[in-house]
Amino acid sequence: MNIQLENISKRFGFEWIFKQINFQFEQGKQYAIVGPNGSGKSTLLKVISNGLMPTSGNAQYTFKDKIITDESEIAKHIMYAAPYISLIEDFTLSELYDFHASFRKMNIASKNEFMEMAQLEIHQNKYIKNFSSGMRQRLKLSLAFMTDSPVILLDEPTSNFDAKAIDWYLEMVKKYTTNRLLIIGSNQEYEFSFCSQQLSILSYK
Repeated sequence: MNIQLENISKRFGFEWIFKQINFQFEQGKQYAIVGPNGSGKSTLLKVISNGLMPTSGNAQYTFKDKIITDESEIAKHIMYAAPYISLIEDFTLSELYDFHASFRKMNIASKNEFMEMAQLEIHQNKYIKNFSSGMRQRLKLSLAFMTDSPVILLDEPTSNFDAKAIDWYLEMVKKYTTNRLLIIGSNQEYEFSFCSQQLSILSYK
C-alpha cells in the first residue's frame, strides 16, 4: 500500500499540531517520523492510520493500483502498535491470539510459532491484565509484525523495553517487514536507524 498525504494539517482548539504536510509513503520502504516529545508524532500516526481525521487536507490509500476509500477496508491493511493502544484485559494470551486470528490473517504457520517468536510461550494461559508493561508492548509488536498486513505503524516501539528486548525488536523488524510499508514514530535513533527516509514534524509547524 502507498499512502499519500496531501496538505495534511491538524489542529486541537486554537493550537496547530502540524500544517500542510505533503509526503508519500511507498510500499516496501521504511520511514521514521521524528521530533521531540509532544511535537505531534503520535497525532500524525493516528491520521495516517485513518483513525483520526485531519483538520484539513486528505490522505489517499492505494493498494495494488486501486485507490481505497472505504474506512473498514483501509483498516484491514494496517497494523498499529503503540503503548497507548489497549488490549483485551480479560483474555488470556492464548485467547487473545485466537480472537485476533479469527478476523485477521496471520503470516505465520501456527499459534505455537507466534508464541515462540514473541518469546511469550510460558505465558500462554496468563491473563493480559497480569502482564507487565514490557510484556504488553512485546505482544502488541508481535501482533503487528505477524499479522498479514501491507502497512505497519509503530509509535515508540521499544517503550518499556530493556536492552535484550530492544535486540528482539530489531530482529523482528529484519524478519517481518520485507516488502511492507513500515512507519515509525520515535525520537530514539536506535528505533529507526535502518529507515531510509525521515519526516520531521518540526518542519511543519
